[in-house]
Amino acid sequence: MTLKGIVTTSGRTSHKVMVKAERIANEWGLPFERRHKRSINLLKTTFNTTIYVVSNERIEAYHPHADDPLFFHPNNAMFRAKHWMKHGSDPLIDACHLQKGDHVVDATLGLGADAQLASMAVGASGKVIALEASQVISLIVKEGFSSYMSSFMPLNDAMRRITVLHCSHLEWLLKQPDDSVDVVYFDPMFEYKVNDAAGISPLRTYANYDSLTHTVIREAVRVARKRVILKDHFRSERFEAFGFNVQKRPSATYQFGSIECQKRVE
Repeated sequence: MTLKGIVTTSGRTSHKVMVKAERIANEWGLPFERRHKRSINLLKTTFNTTIYVVSNERIEAYHPHADDPLFFHPNNAMFRAKHWMKHGSDPLIDACHLQKGDHVVDATLGLGADAQLASMAVGASGKVIALEASQVISLIVKEGFSSYMSSFMPLNDAMRRITVLHCSHLEWLLKQPDDSVDVVYFDPMFEYKVNDAAGISPLRTYANYDSLTHTVIREAVRVARKRVILKDHFRSERFEAFGFNVQKRPSATYQFGSIECQKRVE
C-alpha cells in the first residue's frame, strides 16, 4: 500500500530539522511542504491527509480526522528496563523465559515497549525482529528506535538492535523455516477496552485490527523453537480458542498464555 500524507516541520525550526524532514520525505516517498507558520489544523484542512511533523526530538503523525498525534516514545519501557536491570524481573521477560542470545519475533509491534524489553533481555548476542502491519506505525517506531535518545543508555542500545519490518505476521511466518526463532510473541489489540495509557489512544487510529487465526498460531508454533506467547485481556477467549496455557497473574488486567513448542504434537 502506498503511504499517503505530507511531511513538514515544527513551527519553529532549524536548518538541521529542515534537512531531517526532507530526508524523511524522500525516504518515505512523500512530498515535503514548508510550514510557513500554518497551524496543523489548517494543514489538515488544506491537504485532507496525514500530516507528518518533524522536529528535532521526534516525528508526529496527525490524522486528518483525529486530534491527538501519534509519535514514538519509550513510554513505560524506561521504567521497566531500569526495574529489570535492578531486580531481574519483568512480566514479559519472565513469561517468555528470555535468555541472552535468544532470537525473538514480536509479531505485533505497536509502539514497541515490549520489543525494547525483549531486546534488553536477549542482549547484543540475541536478535529481536518486530513486525507491524500498519505502515504508519512501523515507520514512526522504526525512526524512533534509530534516533531517540533517552537518559538510559542500555535502553538506547536495545532500541538500535531491533529490526522493524512492515508486514503482517502471517505473511512473515509463512516464509520462515521450521524452528528458526526461539520465541514468537503476540500482543494484539485487546477485545475488551481498558483505560488507555499515554500514547495508546492515537495508536488505535492507525492500528491493524486483523484477528488472530488458527493458521497464524499454527505457523508461529512451527517457526518457534521454544514457545509462542500471547498477551491478552484476562477475560479474552483467545487463550482457550488457540490452546494457550494461561500464566495467572493475580489482579492483573492482562495475562500471558504460552504454547511450549518442545511439547507440540505433530
